[in-house]
Amino acid sequence: MLRAFCACLALALALSLVSTGTVDAQSLQQRRRQQQPEPAPAQPAPQPAAPAAPTAPPIAAPQPEPPRPAAAPPPQPAPAPVAPRAAEQAPVPVRVIEPAKSAEQLAREMQDRQERETFNNRLLIYSGLLVALGALLSVAFLVQTLYLLFALRAMRKAANRSERNMTMAQRAFLYIGAMAWSPAGINIKVGPTWANSGTTPTRNLRISTNWKTSHGELPADFVFTYARAPERLFLGPGGRADVGSVLIPMRDVQAAIEDRVNLYFWGRATYEDMFQGSEPHFIEFCYRLDVSGATPDKVTLLFTHYGTHNRSDEDSQRPA
Repeated sequence: MLRAFCACLALALALSLVSTGTVDAQSLQQRRRQQQPEPAPAQPAPQPAAPAAPTAPPIAAPQPEPPRPAAAPPPQPAPAPVAPRAAEQAPVPVRVIEPAKSAEQLAREMQDRQERETFNNRLLIYSGLLVALGALLSVAFLVQTLYLLFALRAMRKAANRSERNMTMAQRAFLYIGAMAWSPAGINIKVGPTWANSGTTPTRNLRISTNWKTSHGELPADFVFTYARAPERLFLGPGGRADVGSVLIPMRDVQAAIEDRVNLYFWGRATYEDMFQGSEPHFIEFCYRLDVSGATPDKVTLLFTHYGTHNRSDEDSQRPA
């Protein structure tokens, strides 16, 4: 709206300047024509006098010719004398002396000079106004451009945030729903229950688990390895599955009851979601098994999170 108003104002000023300049120029030209004196009629140039015609001599009466002697050779005419060539004269410089101007002519010239100065001053003022208006329009255009850039940037951020939130709400999200155990002969079967809380299924889900007995706590630089190949699984929206169970011998359970060893159970699951361009996801866990009671059928087993091996890809993307 501001740019349209400024453009209309600039157009009106330009039209006013052109019309004012045209009217002033026409009035000044008419005034000059009226003030110029009418030229005097040209005087005819004097004609040079015609040279006087030579007077013819009187014609004498014819006289009878005397008898001529025998044929004599005719006399040879004498050569005509050559008139000397007049010397060329150099051009004479002519100096035109202007007549003295009257007081009325001087007053008219002074008035014309003042009118020209006034016209030039008006042109300068109009030019300055146009330059100021152009600068104002440039500043307004720059401010509007910056405002649009900031608005587009904010809209892009909001759109990216909304898209990310929608993706997070709908993508497959895998987590440990529960940890289950049961006696299995001379062993104890321990396994996790996997759950998908997303509204889309998982892709390329692979699960790996392992366990270990340790005399004391696991070291800080312990490497969590897996002896078996990962198990593949498809888990739909809101689905649950028991995958990745391990068998722990009863002798190791009895040693844990007697506090001679510690039992640790860990695992890892990697998967992808259904959205294009997303990064692969993973989840890792590690539990310490606190065993009490008596083997083989009076055992109580508790699962306690242990160490930093309990995380997902969302935790790894955040700063520490």
